[in-house]
Amino acid sequence: MIFAAKTDMGRVRSSNQDAHFMMEFSPDTAFFLVCDGMGGANGGEEASRIACDSARISIEEDIHVVLDDPTLDRTKYMPKILSYAVQSANLAVYDKSLEDRTLSGMGTTLVGAVVLGDSMYVVNVGDSRLYLITETEVIQVTRDHSYVQYLVDMGVLTENQAENSPRKNIITKAIGTDDTVDPDTFNVTLSEGQYVLLCSDGLSKELDKSEIFRIVHGDGSIEEKADALVARANELGGNDNITVVLVYPIGNPADGINDEE
Repeated sequence: MIFAAKTDMGRVRSSNQDAHFMMEFSPDTAFFLVCDGMGGANGGEEASRIACDSARISIEEDIHVVLDDPTLDRTKYMPKILSYAVQSANLAVYDKSLEDRTLSGMGTTLVGAVVLGDSMYVVNVGDSRLYLITETEVIQVTRDHSYVQYLVDMGVLTENQAENSPRKNIITKAIGTDDTVDPDTFNVTLSEGQYVLLCSDGLSKELDKSEIFRIVHGDGSIEEKADALVARANELGGNDNITVVLVYPIGNPADGINDEE
């Protein structure tokens, strides 16, 4: 497994309120996380940092229960471990907002994934996304918690209309805005030749799936591809903070380039 991350303030914002984390437990097991803060310059940055740290600590403490006991049903326990990490992050952000009145109302999105061999367990709150990029297409695994997605589900908007809606920045669920949160979880079976992309909406609102596919399956190391995704988002406007975590979970890419070499 190889992976790389890149974060950038973008061309409009005065600070970077995104946070991300990557941790490898073994050659085929790793945890990845992207958070996109909201609530003013200080609040958004603090919310994403707290959520990222809290989720990381929770995963570090709990994942060994699964790793140390191969008889456990991972499809049952991993979603619970991820959900508990999200609840821990949510409470940490919420409590901090109550302690410090200057941070009142802060929150953050969160998208995370644990890769265990050829299985991936995903959790999300908000509109940061996880894509599975196969050899033929880009599949959005997560489902946005957003107002426009709600309208799509109701049949009021098409997917294309939602992508171009001026209300696409309105999210319906976030970490830290209430004392509890209900995340979505997903299980994905991975195959060689596939990439995984976690990103904040600073990328997904600028690049469509065809652009993502072109860059990820283009030339270069995985680090160069992560850099290229961010650079292209800036070329197209850079209207928000941009964070990407790009993962090749099984083996090495066909070009044989390993960014750890």
